[in-house]
Amino acid sequence: MDDELPFAKGDFVRVDGINAVVVGNEEDENIPHDHIAVFFGSEFAKRESEGGEGNGNPVVWIIPIDVCEDGLEPEYKEED
Repeated sequence: MDDELPFAKGDFVRVDGINAVVVGNEEDENIPHDHIAVFFGSEFAKRESEGGEGNGNPVVWIIPIDVCEDGLEPEYKEED
């Protein structure tokens, strides 16, 4: 039996066509077997340095592994 987890923390995955990043797996407390925790990203917010309030707490979803597909390669950009 292969005990290797299909997705590691930091991997990009796709869930129903939406990109997400794996932030937890069954090796972590409170993540059930055959599930992972994913972060879909935050809603757009104005930076504090620009007079905004930034973002609130990140929302992390615990979902079954079998609804995930391998993610797309990220596009890297640099801040100006």
